[in-house]
Amino acid sequence: MNARYLLALALAAAAAVAACGSPDSSQLGNGEDNGDGTGTGTGTGTGTGKGTGTGTGTGTGTGTGTGTGTTPGTLPTASKAGKAYFIATVAPILEAKCAGCHTPGGPGNPSWMAKADAAATYDLVYLNAYATAASRIVIKGVHSGGNAPELSADEKSKWAQWISLEVADGGQKAQVNVLEKFGTCFDKTKFDAIQLGTLRTIRRQQGNNPQNLTENANNCTGCDNAPCRTCHSADDVTGFVNAIGNNILPPDYTFEQTKLLNPAYIRQYVSTTPTGEPQFNPGIMTKSTNTVTVAKAYSHPMFKITPTMQTAIQAFVDDAIAKQKTGTCGK
Repeated sequence: MNARYLLALALAAAAAVAACGSPDSSQLGNGEDNGDGTGTGTGTGTGTGKGTGTGTGTGTGTGTGTGTGTTPGTLPTASKAGKAYFIATVAPILEAKCAGCHTPGGPGNPSWMAKADAAATYDLVYLNAYATAASRIVIKGVHSGGNAPELSADEKSKWAQWISLEVADGGQKAQVNVLEKFGTCFDKTKFDAIQLGTLRTIRRQQGNNPQNLTENANNCTGCDNAPCRTCHSADDVTGFVNAIGNNILPPDYTFEQTKLLNPAYIRQYVSTTPTGEPQFNPGIMTKSTNTVTVAKAYSHPMFKITPTMQTAIQAFVDDAIAKQKTGTCGK
């Protein structure tokens, strides 16, 4: 890595200093038993049956069914003490502060909670790779234009106590999260077709936003026809990278960085289902819509994703998912 490249990163980071923070670390895994664990169902025939969770195994032989258990709220855990603490202490915090957006059908992306179901939320936190000491749930500051709070110091302390229980009981023995290698499925041509380099901020003025907010160009930073690279060339806290048009960084920098789970740039495009499979995440479109409809003046600048761009993003992710299913990623 040469000095010119390092300087570019330093300058980009300085431009986004208000959003600086630490990426996720101390990965504990997704909490799902992806191997053939022993189930309670009974197979039929002369071999080993296959079942799911505690259901009845079906197979070609006689014996005890084996299964993987994929229903959130019923997955095996490395720490009974950790799960009990999460349900009693951490889940109520998340329910109060996060459930309004991050449950299915909510406006937040990705969805990683089951409303009013602490046991299922515990599993979903693992499945979405958020069971970490420096989880984005912890380092995320006030967001959604000030409408979504951050965890308090006391709440972060309780999260840390939960993680310490998980680690003490073996929670650090991680199952590989599918998104760690999912970036090898990305196609550069389809990524370029999105044309993220054309995105520009739009100053809020009477008539161009439903709240009729007005911003003075002299009082806001990067709010008036500025390219996204102004703030997002190196910004690991927001989870989005867009340095396209930055002539100091390598031409493929944005594409290569988008593959990363740590920092979690990949999550703006793809999240996971409750069973840990990749699925399209409309995170960029959701952010765009929020900047137009609910964000406050002088918060995140307004920008608009066109239907053509959204179609291209969907095609980019769908192509990667298809490759993952057929085992052709990286080929």
